[in-house]
Amino acid sequence: MSRLLTLTLTSRSGRRYPVELFTRDTGLAEEGAVYMLLRLPEGRAVQAQILYVGETCALGAQLAQDKRPGGPWARADALGFDAIGAVALSRPEDRHAVAQEFIHSWHPPCNDGPGAQGGHAGLMELAGPLPVTLPRSATRH
Repeated sequence: MSRLLTLTLTSRSGRRYPVELFTRDTGLAEEGAVYMLLRLPEGRAVQAQILYVGETCALGAQLAQDKRPGGPWARADALGFDAIGAVALSRPEDRHAVAQEFIHSWHPPCNDGPGAQGGHAGLMELAGPLPVTLPRSATRH
């Protein structure tokens, strides 16, 4: 239950965003954020997968709601998600704009809409391997 690291994501438009990565069991604060359910690369791989992107004014409560049967958590879990990413943003219009930019940049497979189910949906190139390797058995519930 912890913060893993900060990852800088560069969207298709070239904007860079610092994303805090957390384990699945981290209790997150009730703050406004754009959040992602991710599958991190294994070993020396340099592609992470963004499985779902959402926006909220209360992150902890939203994640609890996302865990309902058939919700984003269950859909991402079926694809092997092992980390939560978050960009804290207090203004609703900023959250909406960033969430839409992330969705249009990576087409997460667990978001609804055109292009979400494409062959390389959600794949995001990293500059290099992540400096943390999560034990897969410890991250799955």
